[in-house]
Amino acid sequence: MRKIPEEKKREMAIKDELETMLSDGIDDNLIFDIESIKNIPAPNTTFMDYVKVKAYSDNNADHIVNSISVFYLTADIVDEIEYIKQKITVDKITLSNLLFQMKTAEHAIIKILEDIDNGNLSPRTFEVLSALQRSKMDIVKQFQHFMVVMENNYKSLKEDYRVKKSDEPKQIEESDYGNDPNANYQMRGTRQLIETLREAVAEKRASANPNEIKINQDVK
Repeated sequence: MRKIPEEKKREMAIKDELETMLSDGIDDNLIFDIESIKNIPAPNTTFMDYVKVKAYSDNNADHIVNSISVFYLTADIVDEIEYIKQKITVDKITLSNLLFQMKTAEHAIIKILEDIDNGNLSPRTFEVLSALQRSKMDIVKQFQHFMVVMENNYKSLKEDYRVKKSDEPKQIEESDYGNDPNANYQMRGTRQLIETLREAVAEKRASANPNEIKINQDVK
């Protein structure tokens, strides 16, 4: 059987005494012992510092998002692309809100449990406790889902950045392949780069060994 705390017993005794006095009628000359009522200890409880909890959520969100972004993308890429900077900011805000909701839901559950320990055994109290616990689990699932989505997004950004860079025009110096030392090629994509190099090598060989090409033609 659950043991009732001593503080709760004293509260119940005073409550019973007051109810008895009300039912019997209060004497006008009755003097209440105010000091004994003031000396009733307040129930033990915990208070939440919302400023610290918000700072905790912001700091952890910054650390998590920065770690994931640098893991899949380099710091240079993050600094270079403005879109990635904005996405990191949005991810930090979302993650911070989820962490803050988790902490506040946990605090609400603790308060309900303290209320139950202090003797509030109403069925409604247990209904509220059950609802809060389900709400916290939903937040945890949202947090896990967001982490997976966020990682996949940064993986996709890494691949998109690689493709974008491979499609950008590239320049190679042709000082070894042409008469003009300042000549250069501008091309797009790796395939075009390889084809251009092959053509340049073939032209170089032809210019270096014209007799060999003539002999081959005579043979044919």
